[in-house]
Amino acid sequence: MSKKQEKQYSISISTEDFTYDTKNNIVQMVDSEGKTVAVDTWKYAIYFFENIQRKDISEHSVYLDGLRLDKFVEIFIKDKNHQKICTFLTDDYSCFLHHEMLEKYGTYINWVALYGLCAYIREIINRRYALLLKPTLKDTVEEIGGLDNLESVTFNLKNGNKHSTDFCEVKKLIVNSLEGSDMSMVGFDRLIKKIDVYTKEYGQIEFVRYISKFLHNYFGSVKRRKNSYLTTTEQKLVCYLLKFFDFSPEIVTESRFRQLFNNKYKAVDHIMPLIIPGLLETKLKLYIEFIPYSIWSKGNINPLKENELHKEASLTNFTMNMGEMPDVSVLINLIDGIAGK
Repeated sequence: MSKKQEKQYSISISTEDFTYDTKNNIVQMVDSEGKTVAVDTWKYAIYFFENIQRKDISEHSVYLDGLRLDKFVEIFIKDKNHQKICTFLTDDYSCFLHHEMLEKYGTYINWVALYGLCAYIREIINRRYALLLKPTLKDTVEEIGGLDNLESVTFNLKNGNKHSTDFCEVKKLIVNSLEGSDMSMVGFDRLIKKIDVYTKEYGQIEFVRYISKFLHNYFGSVKRRKNSYLTTTEQKLVCYLLKFFDFSPEIVTESRFRQLFNNKYKAVDHIMPLIIPGLLETKLKLYIEFIPYSIWSKGNINPLKENELHKEASLTNFTMNMGEMPDVSVLINLIDGIAGK
């Protein structure tokens, strides 16, 4: 569709989206009676939080993916998203997609609430953490074994003399000394945001999964092709949202959408209590992915290509030395996003 054709469309706001509670709604208008009303920014995010977001909140413990919705609303309002929402509502292709959902499928989408939901999902993804594991003895042995280009090593002695020896002999001594040790015992290297250890494909996959599930469930009355999870227009919408919310520099193709949607990547998240004896006692538990040294040491991980991420990561012998605690500021940030008021 040409730009000229796209410009004939505009995004409409339904009367059912209006509310007189303007406390947390960032888009406000004046109704026919001159009263200030707000467009409900959070109706989709509330549904998502209640029905889709991974969580288990009880009196005894709290598991939560990312952060709570009420915490995000506070962040959202402080960040002053006014201009971004205006751009979202007036962008030519955005308007075209809004119109096509209405005309082809009879489905009205509150574009302001869609913005609020997508911003929430993006924040959830950005707040996920992984624990990078130190090399196991097996990793160390394999790395030593791979140093075939070394012929000799030189030791500087305390008396100032130097002693050189054949590296093959040194390698044999090291490997023999490690035999019989627990080759799977590991400690952790550091706590890191997943978006900093994965390539951009990670965020794309996770965003596609969450927003697709919302569209499929919330707009369940939409007539879709047999065996199709989303309509063609919904797929185009997700492709556009990936770009608008900074998961992709360009609008991705529909074939790329299907590749992301059907990808078999699955994070093996472990539920870890957020407790450090003598320093931190909470009822919070975190979804944390453990990433083996053999994977993260190669560089950023592309989930579309990495098929052995958790092949050897049962981690029954995982240990954490208390002298290697994560940065306390990281923990405080996690607690603030998950804990209730």
